[in-house]
Amino acid sequence: MKHEIWGDRSLTENQVEYITVGDLHLWIKYRNEEVWIAHAYNDEFEQKAGSDQPPQNVEWSRWAHKNSSADITVTPAYPDRPLVLHSEYNLKVSPETRIQIFTRIPIWVRISLANNNYQLMELPAIKLSRTWFGTFIEGELCYHATTKARRDLSHVDKKPYFVSCPIKIDNKSDEELTFSNFCFRVERLSMYLHDDELWADETQIIFQGEELNSEVIMTGKLPDGITTKQLLTKPRRQVQKSLATRTFKRFLKIDL
Repeated sequence: MKHEIWGDRSLTENQVEYITVGDLHLWIKYRNEEVWIAHAYNDEFEQKAGSDQPPQNVEWSRWAHKNSSADITVTPAYPDRPLVLHSEYNLKVSPETRIQIFTRIPIWVRISLANNNYQLMELPAIKLSRTWFGTFIEGELCYHATTKARRDLSHVDKKPYFVSCPIKIDNKSDEELTFSNFCFRVERLSMYLHDDELWADETQIIFQGEELNSEVIMTGKLPDGITTKQLLTKPRRQVQKSLATRTFKRFLKIDL
């Protein structure tokens, strides 16, 4: 699958390959049978117009592999932790009600050797702040997402470093669900490329009560117009399609 950013690249000896995704700048080269990678973010250096050379003080990471190759693969990946997402507005979801929402989350950039998929580096396209979602004795370390969960994406600007995620929320409890924020676990999702946009397969969240775990199901359902042939990235974790976990409970949230 050919794409301006994603796909295979053949490096030329000592010639720098420059890639920019979101706030991330990457410089990659092949030298002495090693792959060299340097990176920086917008707030770390002043990028001169038309310049694709790294800053003089940049640090290079180097990889030597037994199957040395100048061919690499650049693919998008999901963040390596769950994300705490906020709704565009507070929404009351009555019992036995299903809603469809969408959220867009920033991706990570993965660099691998093309001949054996050996992973060299993963970096976020946008720096994400960390937050603790839970109580002092129960919870997990997450990223704090700056984007909002919305009922539709028709008025949202398209950006190549975000992946659109369809989510269905079912209130199967006998109480009202106040939907304001939730913990979104993305490690079991695939990623697809459609019309130069990144899309996830569907997640279904079944709310069963404030004091109970929600059932989170990776349905595998694809948005209209997308097929499995457009698969770009497999899930980080190839495990069961569903899990029971705290998702909506009003946990203590501490930014780190």
